Amino acid sequence: MGIESLDQKIAKQQEKLNQLKAQKQAALAREKAKQKAQERKDDTRRKILLGSYLLKKMEDEAEKQKILAEINEYLTEDRDRKLFGL
Repeated sequence: MGIESLDQKIAKQQEKLNQLKAQKQAALAREKAKQKAQERKDDTRRKILLGSYLLKKMEDEAEKQKILAEINEYLTEDRDRKLFGL
């Protein structure tokens, strides 16, 4: 085997290695994006469930006033405050 054919083999193997590294990077990026998407979904679901819980608690007038007082302290944006009539 000549040096030239060995150089060609090395070049082919190097190209294959580069392709495999690129595939690995793409797979890692997909997995990270998938994980981020699931975290966002979980966060949204938590917010919906907490909101539902608070709305249920607000059926009691005493609890409603207590919750609205806490929300009044928490919210800073006028447009958010309007949603709750504050």
